[in-house]
Amino acid sequence: MNTLKHKKNMKYYDVNQKLITTRIKPSREKDEIAAAEGVLVYHNIKHGHSYLAQQCLVNVCKTIFSSSPIATGLSCARTKPPSITLNVLAPYFTQNLINDLKDSF
Repeated sequence: MNTLKHKKNMKYYDVNQKLITTRIKPSREKDEIAAAEGVLVYHNIKHGHSYLAQQCLVNVCKTIFSSSPIATGLSCARTKPPSITLNVLAPYFTQNLINDLKDSF
């Protein structure tokens, strides 16, 4: 997607690649699964993929990495990705944007 609107919106999500992985320090398997789900949702949002594509990717990961308890524990179907987007990622990036704007003045 190379539209002007897409590029404008992406600059808010185009943060350092290490941001999410350094902020999320899982200590238990459930935390690792939640972190993996969050990273997958973030990745799909960044690249403009649909939530249906998210579900397909999770199914592929479960098949490819069937020996991994984290991969087999992933579950991002129809309702979880929008919830992660609206209740976790959006507030986080909104707050970052607000802080950046405050710091610029």
